[in-house]
Amino acid sequence: MNVRLCWSESLWLSPEIGILTRMCVFLLPPREAVPTNTTSQVRRFCTVFLIAVPLLALAIVFFGVAIGGDNDLFGDRRHVITVDAPHLGLPELPHPSWPQSDGLSYSELKDILLKTPSADKAREWSKYYTAGPHLAGKNLSQAEWTRDRWEEWGVKSHIAAYNVYINYPVDHRLALLKEGKVDFEATLEEDVLEDDPTTGLEDRVPVFHGYSASGNATAQYVYVNYGTYYDFEELVKAGIELKGKIALVKYGRIFRGLKVKRAEELGMLGVVIYSDPGDDGEITEENGYKPYPEGPARHPRAVQRGSVEYLSKFTRILQA
Repeated sequence: MNVRLCWSESLWLSPEIGILTRMCVFLLPPREAVPTNTTSQVRRFCTVFLIAVPLLALAIVFFGVAIGGDNDLFGDRRHVITVDAPHLGLPELPHPSWPQSDGLSYSELKDILLKTPSADKAREWSKYYTAGPHLAGKNLSQAEWTRDRWEEWGVKSHIAAYNVYINYPVDHRLALLKEGKVDFEATLEEDVLEDDPTTGLEDRVPVFHGYSASGNATAQYVYVNYGTYYDFEELVKAGIELKGKIALVKYGRIFRGLKVKRAEELGMLGVVIYSDPGDDGEITEENGYKPYPEGPARHPRAVQRGSVEYLSKFTRILQA
């Protein structure tokens, strides 16, 4: 007789009575005998299942390969070493026809890349882009012209508009006062050059710094070298009063925005940034080079423009 046992156990802990266990056993009526052919049916199902599952997995893998186009399923494809690979910075090419695409052979592609760029075209387009001012948010015609060129070459293009915070110059003045009277006043204008028509445009960009604050600051000035963190620190250590003063700093060494940021942190009213001829290097008129536009030397009346936005921060490096 077949007997099924059903039991339950309950355990709990009590300081008075200790651990108590209760077990109940019930005799249940026997089940009907299982037909003898059930074992063979189960065995047959397991055999079919073990054969079908691997076949299905292989079918899925090969279907994925067919869709993806990867012909190196097991990573044993031979890579082709060619004389062109070193020029690409690669020891070998992935396959013989690489990088053939849309019917172009590798040699045809190289021929196109080497012969298509034109120095005349580069000069023509560079002249177009520099022929007019393109201050951020201005000269929409250049953006439209660029979009049209891309469209002509089959690249779908559009102009995206963004709302941004930006400032444009209205007026500017820089004067040096002596005993309350103007001793020197900068023109804040670059020379109009006959060989460069853009210098005489009515809408040329005035001398100003992008994202600079509007206001009128009149105070004593303090020379701060390049306006680096350590330049300011040396003045502070020397006991030079900076608060309420105007910083006179040279271009170079660090981003111009950091010069203004540090001056503001120290309570200064404003910053005047200028290009020091001593930083022009070897390409100078004194060394026999002609100035722009006749030569590579900086024109003596040239003024650098740019943003003084706080794009980065100081990182003080502690020295041992």
